Amino acid sequence: MNLLRLTVVVLVAAFLVSCSGAEMPAAVTTGREIYGNACSPCHGSAGAGGIGPSLAAVTVTWPDCGDQTRWITLGSEGWRNEVGDTYGASNKPLLGGMPGHGDSLTPEQIAAVAVFERITYGGAEQEEAMRDCGVESS
Repeated sequence: MNLLRLTVVVLVAAFLVSCSGAEMPAAVTTGREIYGNACSPCHGSAGAGGIGPSLAAVTVTWPDCGDQTRWITLGSEGWRNEVGDTYGASNKPLLGGMPGHGDSLTPEQIAAVAVFERITYGGAEQEEAMRDCGVESS
C-alpha cells in the first residue's frame, strides 16, 4: 500500500514538472520522497487527509514555515510540552496524534517536507516557499 501511495505522489510530481517545463529542485524531490514514506500514511498520498487532516490549507494553518517545521519536528505531544494546547495561526485545539519527526529526520529533511507540502498542497509559489523555509534551490 505504501508503494501505491508513493507511486501516486511521484506521478503527480512528474505531471507538475512536465507541465511547468522546469526541473524540480532537489529539496522538493527530497521532500516528496520523505512525504511519501513518513507523512502519506496519515495525510494521504495526495495530501487530502485521512487519519490526519488535509494539507490543502497548510499555508493558512502555518503562514510561517518556521512554525510548520517546528510542528513537524515536535509533533502533538512535543508541541503541547513546549508551546501549549493550541497550534497554527488560528490556534486550533491540539487533539494529538501527530508524531514528532525530530528524532528520525534531520532539520534539512524536515524543511524539505515543509517546502514540498507548501508548494504541492498549499499552492505556495516555489521560490517563496523555498526562501521562507530556508531551503536552497539547487
